[in-house]
Amino acid sequence: MKQITIITPPGRPGTLADIAERLAARSVNIVDIDATDDHAHGVVVLRAEPYNAALRALADGGYNAVGEEVLVVRIPDEAGALAKIAARFREPQINIDAMRIVRRDGGWASVLISTSDNARARELLADCLA
Repeated sequence: MKQITIITPPGRPGTLADIAERLAARSVNIVDIDATDDHAHGVVVLRAEPYNAALRALADGGYNAVGEEVLVVRIPDEAGALAKIAARFREPQINIDAMRIVRRDGGWASVLISTSDNARARELLADCLA
């Protein structure tokens, strides 16, 4: 699955509304979204369908949107579960570029992971890919 990251200037009221409206105008569905503003810049991370239409809509709106492939894993929602997943990458020397817990429900957590080698990471996570 692919996610889109957008870096924006800080403290711009209406940015999320603008992004959502631009995507809606192109019939793009936002699957999930995470937004933060640390006063140096804003960061919006989202997954949307259809993906290519989302990238075009954002680019047409002047946003510098970057796409990346992510793996979705389902793990027990318990202490140490995330550590066990991350530890799988230590020996093969695969860097975790991004990791986000996007859902917690019924004792399970869905986690998005982007790595320096997603093909190898997919093999290492075959037992828990969602």
